[in-house]
Amino acid sequence: MALTGTPVAPAPPLLRRWWGDAVRLVVGATVLAVVCLWAANGGVTELTGDLDDVLTSVGHLSGLVSANLLLLQVLSMARLPWAERSLGQDRLVRWHRFLGVSSIALMLVHVLAVLVRYTVQAGPRAVVDLVMGGRGMLAAVIGTVLLLAVAASSVRRVRRRLRYEHWHLLHLYAYLGAGLALPHQLLAGADFLASPVATVYWWTLWAGAAVAVLTFRVVVPIRLNLRHRLRVAAVWEEGPGVVSIRMTGRRLTDLRVAAGQFFVWRFRTGAGWTRGHPFSLSAVPTGSTLRVTINVHGDDGERLARLQPGTPVLVEGPYGRLTTQHRTRTGLAFIGSGMGVAPLISVLQDAVRTQALVRPATFVRRLRNPGPHPLDKDLFALQRAGWVRVVDVVGPRTTTGSPWLPTSARHVDGPDALRRLVPDLDDCDLYVCGASPWVAAVASDARAAGVPADALHAEHFAW
Repeated sequence: MALTGTPVAPAPPLLRRWWGDAVRLVVGATVLAVVCLWAANGGVTELTGDLDDVLTSVGHLSGLVSANLLLLQVLSMARLPWAERSLGQDRLVRWHRFLGVSSIALMLVHVLAVLVRYTVQAGPRAVVDLVMGGRGMLAAVIGTVLLLAVAASSVRRVRRRLRYEHWHLLHLYAYLGAGLALPHQLLAGADFLASPVATVYWWTLWAGAAVAVLTFRVVVPIRLNLRHRLRVAAVWEEGPGVVSIRMTGRRLTDLRVAAGQFFVWRFRTGAGWTRGHPFSLSAVPTGSTLRVTINVHGDDGERLARLQPGTPVLVEGPYGRLTTQHRTRTGLAFIGSGMGVAPLISVLQDAVRTQALVRPATFVRRLRNPGPHPLDKDLFALQRAGWVRVVDVVGPRTTTGSPWLPTSARHVDGPDALRRLVPDLDDCDLYVCGASPWVAAVASDARAAGVPADALHAEHFAW
């Protein structure tokens, strides 16, 4: 089987995995720097004073560290390309959540310390005067409320009740919240203005975060869309509740994207077009087309299923590390569930087209019923050409044993099941994609089966 189409320009090389350690080092170093600036401004001495001094010192330190982590969190949301390529979405999401929870917790400590101090010192009226008369304080209160709303929407139980589009729109208010909450410290905070070093540090960090967001969340997407002008070319049904959307555009040979990556898509159909959807490519990208395959029962799916040819499309990206660019072994194995099969097929197609397969790959599909299933045509065409061995694992999920296996295999140990499904596992890069809990279970068993971190490439569908 020959895969046709002019290939797109290759994505930039991936950076090293040690960037994860570098992120920890940067976070730790900036927190240490902030603590040192606080101590140099008399923070430690105030801790030994009266209640007013203690509350002042605690309020300053918690506010400083919270502001530092909040700015780092904003950077983690800025879609920095080198961070996306080297760390991947999963690790960035974990860092984003850690920084968010930590910064919000410290922000609450800061607010509580300030409220108690002013109430004890001069009564509740002093708090009102502070908010209404302090430089940037009213904006800080509004920003804090927005940040707390974003944090509340990210609680798992709340998030499950929200449509992705609504959650995503609400989450963008974190930028506004940070923009309103931080300036009061930069304008009036003694620790921010205590020395030229402190002033330079804080303004540099704040300006750097703002420039990164404007550049990579606004300027770069605008330039990308003006250059390529994507439009819907065709929409067709792949199976019950699943459709594929093919798009064309200008100069797609210059699009820096790799098979397995995803974009955030906005289809300009009228009302609701501003909703962003993170869809992975379901076919190897070419110089003339991009394709995604989606479940129309998901958020906003019915509207997307009715897309008409010619509909303009706006994108952000590409994002993700589920590509062949960082393979470490000669063999390839894929394990996908649900729509997680789609990006894995594009990765397999890319390996075929670039002649990166030295032997047939193994493709394991976790299915609830025997089929037929979406993208069968693509996968079976590769199978008939001898590029892949397809193994279907069919049946309802087991409630005992390894949760990624069906009930019929509940007695099989997870790592052993992987070795049976992929006999050459010791010499394969393993690509896994599906819903978050399912991917986590497969990844855990893969590690137990001896698959090293640099040979395990996992991406989950979740928000």
